[in-house]
Amino acid sequence: MMRAITTVRTIALCFLFTGLGVAPSSSEPSHFDHSAWDQLLSSYVDSEGRVAYRDAQQTDRARFDAYVEALASAEPDAWPEREQLAFWVNAYNAGIFLAVFQGFSAESLLGRGKLFKFWKFEVAGKRRTLDEIEHKILRKRFTEPRIHFALVCASTSCPQLRREAYVAERLDAQLDEAARLFINDPKRNRFDVERGKAQLSKIFDWFKKDFERDGTLVQFLARYVDDESTRDWLRAGGDIDIDHLDYDWSLNVQPEQRPLRPKRGALERP
Repeated sequence: MMRAITTVRTIALCFLFTGLGVAPSSSEPSHFDHSAWDQLLSSYVDSEGRVAYRDAQQTDRARFDAYVEALASAEPDAWPEREQLAFWVNAYNAGIFLAVFQGFSAESLLGRGKLFKFWKFEVAGKRRTLDEIEHKILRKRFTEPRIHFALVCASTSCPQLRREAYVAERLDAQLDEAARLFINDPKRNRFDVERGKAQLSKIFDWFKKDFERDGTLVQFLARYVDDESTRDWLRAGGDIDIDHLDYDWSLNVQPEQRPLRPKRGALERP
């Protein structure tokens, strides 16, 4: 009798979920909630990846700070690999936001040194630099070249900042889309089949070895190029003259949206 009642209850619950358009999830629950970061990105990043830093700073700083606090106390080492990777990419990009709010940017050579090598914020129980997250964690642990299209250092020549958080269950699709968007963007990469020339982002110079783990750089590019004739040319593997475009380090900010600078002498602790 009890088994019959349990069966009826199970059927009723399934019917209820189906009627509401919600299917019971068979996947493991996520260890970390990136929904606050997702909402911030969708609210303050435009279709070109530019950020309304001032609006985010003035309107949603409390929500952002709560997300950063959650990053600080997370323990990602035992999570599945895809979830760890999504966590560290989001942590890097959120760290960039925090640094920009505090008056840092990559717009000058000195500024880049301060931002990437010396400025720190707490992630996963330890105060870390952005270079540590990128080079010692993301590049070293995961050997995933597509991270270079997801990490955004608040500069115009960086990949476009995605208007949603990276999440484990869609990570491959998100990284593939980021790669295609970046490689096919003529502001960042240009291919001249007739002249046998390619002008590529400096990212492909700085991190060339990352893109050549499973073949040549040209073969990697061919996987993501949309134009068929360009793709065939790259796949042919002939002589290609490669130059690298100058990198524009100016802030990826929407018009009149530079953040308010901290008051002199009032340093925020990240």
